[in-house]
Amino acid sequence: MKNFKKNNTAIKQVNESITYRQLRVVGEQGQSGVMYKNEALDLAKRQQVDLVVINEKSDPPIAKLLDAGKYFYEQKRKQKEAAKKQRESKIVIKEMQFRLGIGDHDFDTKLKNIIKFLDKGNKVKCVIRFKGRENANKQQGFGIMDRIIQCTQDCDWDAKPAINGNRMIGVLTRKE
Repeated sequence: MKNFKKNNTAIKQVNESITYRQLRVVGEQGQSGVMYKNEALDLAKRQQVDLVVINEKSDPPIAKLLDAGKYFYEQKRKQKEAAKKQRESKIVIKEMQFRLGIGDHDFDTKLKNIIKFLDKGNKVKCVIRFKGRENANKQQGFGIMDRIIQCTQDCDWDAKPAINGNRMIGVLTRKE
């Protein structure tokens, strides 16, 4: 039987800090039945384990006889694992902007960054902005987009380049 401090994030219902009068007690052997808090604590002391409320929403609340430290450690580990999986599966879209009069060196530098982003598993949104008289030559934007796709190996358009106002937008992704 251990004394547990209350965590600031959530109030843990363990041993004497349980606020419910009646509990449905579950042990390793199975269900022990519905009993008062004092009876359940005596049972926990006899078995040298802790009494932990695992489901507060049921009527009466469900308490389990187990090692509380191990239980809370497992819960925390499961939460961290779920958060890690969620972070890993998140798809990030990076944006790379171009202009019609882009120089060769600038284009090569942006292309290296695009390849680096694609290697990390991200998608890349290629944007060509048109200003002033460039709006009359929007077809040249398709030439830049074709040049991008030719220079990147095993990549394909997730969203084909399309003109949207004074911008041309296309999304690149790695071929699977």
